[in-house]
Amino acid sequence: MVQVIGVFTELQRRVYALNYRIKEYEQKSAEVQKRISYVIGDREVEVLHRLLDGNSMRAIGKHMILSNTTIIRTKDWS
Repeated sequence: MVQVIGVFTELQRRVYALNYRIKEYEQKSAEVQKRISYVIGDREVEVLHRLLDGNSMRAIGKHMILSNTTIIRTKDWS
């Protein structure tokens, strides 16, 4: 009986964690949809995609050869 309770508790924890991740993705998607009309160039699209993928501003800057300031500015303008 104790093992069944442990399995059930673990199942609840995993479902909660999965629902939390889904909620985060829904929030990120809603944020992009709000800002999509402001995106005017390929660079802005690329920055937004990389931010949504979870890349840090430093990683984006290194990959795209942009400064952190440019990334922040692009993020805030979008």
